[in-house]
Amino acid sequence: MPASKLARRWLPTPENLAQIKGLAWLGHYLAPRPWLWVAHRRRVAMGVAVGLAVGVIPLPVQMLVAALAAVLVRCNVAAAVAATWLTNPFTLVPIWGLALWLGSWVMDPSGVAATPAMLALDWAHPGTWWPAFVTWISAMGPAWAVGMPMAAVVLGGVAYGVTYWAWWGVIRFERRRRLRARARR
Repeated sequence: MPASKLARRWLPTPENLAQIKGLAWLGHYLAPRPWLWVAHRRRVAMGVAVGLAVGVIPLPVQMLVAALAAVLVRCNVAAAVAATWLTNPFTLVPIWGLALWLGSWVMDPSGVAATPAMLALDWAHPGTWWPAFVTWISAMGPAWAVGMPMAAVVLGGVAYGVTYWAWWGVIRFERRRRLRARARR
């Protein structure tokens, strides 16, 4: 099944959203603005990029912020909201590690290394964990704060490129498949 048909099958329509109690406002807003909901390659790729960029920054309302950012950028709202789900407890460690690396690279190119005092965790005494964590965060905090927006831009750009080219590959594959099917007839 082509990707566009699959997307149309799984994505709710603005009319369906208007019937859901908490999302009625979104359905009413999207109905006269189809460019925010249709599955076009560039708009979906931009929606994924916006959603991942917003999802990288630790906010309690990531999906709402991603939807509002998608409306401002005029990209696919559903893709932006769904892309925020890529940041979860399993992916936060590598994402925050990238943010820390980028921030320390910009702030101090020699690098911020964790010292043994920062990581002095006595596993037998859990009471030492919190002070060691606070010491580590206070040393790494500025680099992390600078690196988070940079990680958002980098990961958003990578997400845009991957989504755009993957969609292009699917379209190319479908066209070749259809041409081979026509040649067989």
